[in-house]
Amino acid sequence: MPNSGETISIVLVTGEFLLGILVNGFIAMVNSTDWVRSKKLLTSDIILVSLAISRIGLVSIITWKSYLVMNDIYVFIFDGVLRTIDIFLVLTHSSSIWFGTVLSIFYFLKIAKFSNPFFLWMKWRIDRMIYMLLGGPLIVYLFILFSVMKTMYCYSSSFLFSNKKGNDSQEFQVNEPLFIIFQLFFGFLSFIPFTLTLFSFSLLILSLWRHTRQMQLNATGSRDPKIEAHVRAMKAVSSFILLFLLYYIGLCFNYGSYLTNSKVFFLLSMSVMLLYPLGHSLILILWNSKLKKVALRVWWKMRCYQKGNHL
Repeated sequence: MPNSGETISIVLVTGEFLLGILVNGFIAMVNSTDWVRSKKLLTSDIILVSLAISRIGLVSIITWKSYLVMNDIYVFIFDGVLRTIDIFLVLTHSSSIWFGTVLSIFYFLKIAKFSNPFFLWMKWRIDRMIYMLLGGPLIVYLFILFSVMKTMYCYSSSFLFSNKKGNDSQEFQVNEPLFIIFQLFFGFLSFIPFTLTLFSFSLLILSLWRHTRQMQLNATGSRDPKIEAHVRAMKAVSSFILLFLLYYIGLCFNYGSYLTNSKVFFLLSMSVMLLYPLGHSLILILWNSKLKKVALRVWWKMRCYQKGNHL
């Protein structure tokens, strides 16, 4: 029987899961519907759909894993299922982070203004290169990661856990050396997309500073849409960076929960991790004019429907 701490934690995880599915499903559905109607999908919409789908997978696997640990089901499932969970978690984690990084790079290339030849080359070709940019580095990233996982599986039934069977019982323990090695490697690879996002954000700030300075020199006092575009992009990228860091804080706590064998600690760390795929997608809806317009229309229709039922 779960104690009060475990009950509160699993309720938090469940609530975040439902909101995460709703928010990311909304992004994917709106852009996909737009694609069917117009027979054309903009580059930004392709990135948003890819990001939303990967995040639906991420919130699903995090929640699934939370329920397995909460109900002690990990002890009874087969090694093949453990491996499937490991692989699916790595796949959704990696794709979600990389697609978020690509979105940050896209905002930077479309909005920033520089005369650097490589920047101009990327800016002109980003629409044609989007599928290669989304898939190419991610495939290489996953190939390296899964190769390391396969090597670790040669030494352990699961690089996270080892099962020691007795006559009537099964002891379930963390394989600490392999666990720590993998997490260090996992964190190092994830640092690469984070660095690219941070670099894009820094250049966006520089581009905004240059543009503002130029306006001051030209004594332009009118409202400039270019500045507004810079600010919107910077808010989207900065929110991704902050929530990404929060996600990794939750991930570090999650590692600690394996070593301390605390269910409450584990579930709370999962709740913190879920804030990233939920929170950033919610911010994207609020700052994307098309998504915001549809969301407000849906909200208005729901309000009208509720008022009609009360009459």
